[in-house]
Amino acid sequence: MSLAHTQLPFAEQINYFRRKLDLPTESYADIYGAEHDHAFVVAGANRLDLVADFRRAVDKAIADGTTLEEFRKDFDDIVAKHGWQYNGGRDWRSKLIYDTNLHASYQAGRYEQQQEMKHLRPYWEYRHRDGQKHPRPEHEAWNGLVLHCDDPWWQTHYPVNAYGCKCTVFAHSKRSLERRGLKVGEAPAVEWQERLIGKNSNNPRVVSVPKGIDPGFDRIPGKNAGQDGLQRLFDKASAVPPKLATHAMQQVLDDPRARALLTQEVTKMVDTVASEMVARGVSKSIGVIAPDILADLAARKLMPATAVITLRDKDILHMLRTSKSAAGMQLPIDFLRNIADHLQAPQAVLLDTTQGEPALLYVFDLGGNKGKVVLKLGYESRVKDAETGAKQNVLLNILRSGGTFVWDAKAQQGLAHYTLIKGTL
Repeated sequence: MSLAHTQLPFAEQINYFRRKLDLPTESYADIYGAEHDHAFVVAGANRLDLVADFRRAVDKAIADGTTLEEFRKDFDDIVAKHGWQYNGGRDWRSKLIYDTNLHASYQAGRYEQQQEMKHLRPYWEYRHRDGQKHPRPEHEAWNGLVLHCDDPWWQTHYPVNAYGCKCTVFAHSKRSLERRGLKVGEAPAVEWQERLIGKNSNNPRVVSVPKGIDPGFDRIPGKNAGQDGLQRLFDKASAVPPKLATHAMQQVLDDPRARALLTQEVTKMVDTVASEMVARGVSKSIGVIAPDILADLAARKLMPATAVITLRDKDILHMLRTSKSAAGMQLPIDFLRNIADHLQAPQAVLLDTTQGEPALLYVFDLGGNKGKVVLKLGYESRVKDAETGAKQNVLLNILRSGGTFVWDAKAQQGLAHYTLIKGTL
């Protein structure tokens, strides 16, 4: 019997899936672990339109409870439409996409519900589904194990724990345990193993996972769903070659939902700085250098270390400073709130290589006046590692300054040393 007919969809499950952003990938190893809480991917689906079609098919399967057979019809139509060449047989690949997304979203929804009810039902029972064709011995051994919901063991062993895994968790009150004759046990010792992932990808690497759990499944589905998902994707893009990053993230930013989310994040940061007039060391990734601009930089042997564009609160403060406002040069605050959208469609982009580190000047038509922002390429900045807390020097593309100006002879003369690489003035 298919998953869709044994587990009815519910609001938390559907919402978890619909919060994800579509992300093209070359390999299953491009997105790993908790990153799946933020990105919908199909391994090897490297075009946004292809990923979007798969997303609609999976969304239909989750929300409407359609069967695997019905999903396979959509799978066949999508493959034929896009001419997609994929690894593995048709039945295996379609079942993998269907099962993984449906059960992961189901478990993410259950986790959200169980978190809300843990003050009433704080004891969680691991259950292995009977009748599996190839049951994993470790999963069978964990069947019936009861631990407190705050036991650290759940952080790596809350299902889904592998491809094809159908294990789940039931929540109990103390009375429920007594009625069923269950007792709270002790977490099994975790035996860690090293596994190679992405052997044939651009990023092969060795990861450590508990024995009995597939790489990337040693996490709680949905636990990180509400935590800066888009920023996590930008962090991922910062770690891959700029050419790959700009194409992947540009396709994400072509999605209006992604841009709306990004604008919401930037607006919060801009408004905080504007109200407090203090910088607290906050920064956000707000876009990428467009593929055509990056190609031009590469031809000039100026390829930056990353394609990602970063905005710091200290630079917002600089752009809002009183002296600029008094001189009539200040960028409108609404422009800064929507800077991620503006960077998608500048009137012109110019290159300056005379000031030490190269810089890009983005020019915008503000109706009568022009706006400008300066993007410093390869700007060395001290950044705190999100996991370790240690600070390290990294090269970023920093949106360093900005203002407005009148396009007159003086302005034209001031830009004489710039090279126009995109658009017109």
